Amino acid sequence: MTRKKIKAGKASAGKKDLPGKKPADEIKKEINEIKEPDKEPVKKMEKRESLGHWKRWWAIATLVPFTIALFLSWYFGAPGGYAFASQIKVFLLFLQVGFVTAYFIRHDLKKAALHLWLTIAFLWALGLIVPFLSTQTNVLLDMSDISGELSTPLYLFISCLTAAWILPGKWRTIARIICALLIVVYVLIQFTYIGYYFITHSLISINMLLALAQTNLAETMEYIQVNIPYAGIAVGVTAVLLLGWLIYHNSRFSFDRVESVSRKTWFAMLGLFIVNLGLCGLSIGGTRIAQVYAETYETLQSFHDFQKIVEARRNMRIKDPEIIEKLKAAPDGVYVLVIGESLTRDHMNVYGYERDTTPFQSQAAIDPHYVFFNHAYSCYTQTVQVLTEALTEKNQYNDMALANAYSIIDMAREAGFHTTWISNQSRFGIWDTPIGAIGSACDDQYWINQYVGTDVITKDYDTVLVPYLKKVDPNNRRQLIVIHLMGSHVSYWDRYPSEFYHWSEDQGKVRSTSEIMNDEYDNSVLFNDYVMGSIMNSATNYLHADSVMYFSDHGEQVTERPGHNADQFDFTMVHIPFWVYTSPQYERERPEEFRMMLERRNMPFTNDMLYDTFLGIMGIKAAHYDPTDDFFSPKYDKDVTTLMTMYGNIMIRNDVEQLGSDKAANDAAWNQGLQDRARASGSDEFDWSRFKPVKISAKPMPEVENEGLSQAS
Repeated sequence: MTRKKIKAGKASAGKKDLPGKKPADEIKKEINEIKEPDKEPVKKMEKRESLGHWKRWWAIATLVPFTIALFLSWYFGAPGGYAFASQIKVFLLFLQVGFVTAYFIRHDLKKAALHLWLTIAFLWALGLIVPFLSTQTNVLLDMSDISGELSTPLYLFISCLTAAWILPGKWRTIARIICALLIVVYVLIQFTYIGYYFITHSLISINMLLALAQTNLAETMEYIQVNIPYAGIAVGVTAVLLLGWLIYHNSRFSFDRVESVSRKTWFAMLGLFIVNLGLCGLSIGGTRIAQVYAETYETLQSFHDFQKIVEARRNMRIKDPEIIEKLKAAPDGVYVLVIGESLTRDHMNVYGYERDTTPFQSQAAIDPHYVFFNHAYSCYTQTVQVLTEALTEKNQYNDMALANAYSIIDMAREAGFHTTWISNQSRFGIWDTPIGAIGSACDDQYWINQYVGTDVITKDYDTVLVPYLKKVDPNNRRQLIVIHLMGSHVSYWDRYPSEFYHWSEDQGKVRSTSEIMNDEYDNSVLFNDYVMGSIMNSATNYLHADSVMYFSDHGEQVTERPGHNADQFDFTMVHIPFWVYTSPQYERERPEEFRMMLERRNMPFTNDMLYDTFLGIMGIKAAHYDPTDDFFSPKYDKDVTTLMTMYGNIMIRNDVEQLGSDKAANDAAWNQGLQDRARASGSDEFDWSRFKPVKISAKPMPEVENEGLSQAS
């Protein structure tokens, strides 16, 4: 009993006083402290790691794409500097993109970050379309241009994103919709670049926009029918709408702000939004489409200013009595100026084309009273640009402003000539041109095309113009008559009646699109020749004109996708017919001018000098006349080394096929051919008894009223 107690007491005493042994509750506490260490240092460490992780992503998402953008600007851009201001703009863009990326990663929004960069990649790919196409079309863009193309879609997106983050929840959807619509517009522009390239192998330029500004809806539809399949349009529209929806759908993560922000932060974001709007505007201004639009607007504005000046100076007269007296001393005469449309001499038999497309003109060429010139060029490939120079003092070789240039009509009226304008071309409407303004200065005006200003389909054949020559008084021997044809303007099949369908001769033959276009164009040329024969019949046998001049505004390239687009320049677009008829009386009274015509029939000439040349023919030389630009003046000082086209951007000496080393031999052969045909015909002068009018089955057009100044009350 005692032993047991003693043992128990020892055991108890040992358990209590065992050296180094801690109580159980203290041991448990220590174990728990080991399992759950002090969280405060860990939290601080995690915060530092998270902050560093966030900053690294910001740096990566900023510097990597900026470096790629800098490389792309250098790769696609022309030499000439790094355009630091543009690169800073791009850097600020990616600084924001990097921040948004880091923000999403910090808040563990990996899906939002992924969709953000999918959107960025897509928009970036769109921005590369113009730089890539510029390399395929030999168009030089500098680094500033490239940065504008690359940053524009991204700034559109980031501006909308910034707006969404400062708006309350329900308004963010509206910001997303606006963003999607802006991107749809941008995608449409980029797709237009692609489509235009596939059609023309060119980049959109001022030439295209000017042509568009001068074209009505019906002509646009005709162009689309010829060049663009409806299936392609449908696919393009569907793709644009689909891509817009994808942008809207993918942006749903990016446009949601995760947490509320302080008032100070909100105002900072508002300021950033305003800055982004400014940078977005700068980026848009640096794109090619914006630059081309600005140039187009400036050019059209100059046309508009000219029209206003023409209107303003209708009653303006030269005040110097001596000059007036000299102008009125010009000899009497009846002069006719005929302006063709889209006719290249490369499709005219009289100039060597294999098909007999010009039976009248081929016969007229051997008449000694007609002089055909075989190296005439237009100064541009589009009507307005040509005729604003051909009919006024302004040309490629002087620095005169269009607004200060007198027209042929102005000078003829100052010299006391009665003026008449007969036209089958447009006069008014959103595609109104200075040509209508020049014609509107005439004493008598007959505008056959009365559909102008609406959806016009110009199917009034040019023969409708001929009867209006009978309205001109042949007894008035001091007159100028201008006739403006529709000629061979596309669509070619609308320019001639069925009676002049000649090609293809084998109607059962399966033809390619190119062959169809070629045949249809030749049919229009054949009909145009008949129109010219009809005009000359009235001019010589009714008006007894002293001189008639005929030229085309520009030529045409006849291919599967025909036209005269300056972006697809080919010399056939500026190869034009040019000839002059002079009466026996004119030749007797003005032998010097007639001799110069004969001597220069094989010399090159550009039609922007027609103003001075025609005034020279009329003898109106006292004022606003430059003899160095008069093709038939002894003082004419241009030759193949100085003559230009395309507003001075292309030298015609580069047309080696026509003006190369074989020119002299080809000219001699052409001249000899005319002489041989003259001898073979047995008679030099054109026999009008052989010119038979063709009855055209088309419905006759109602007669139009004289809208000239002579009718003003």
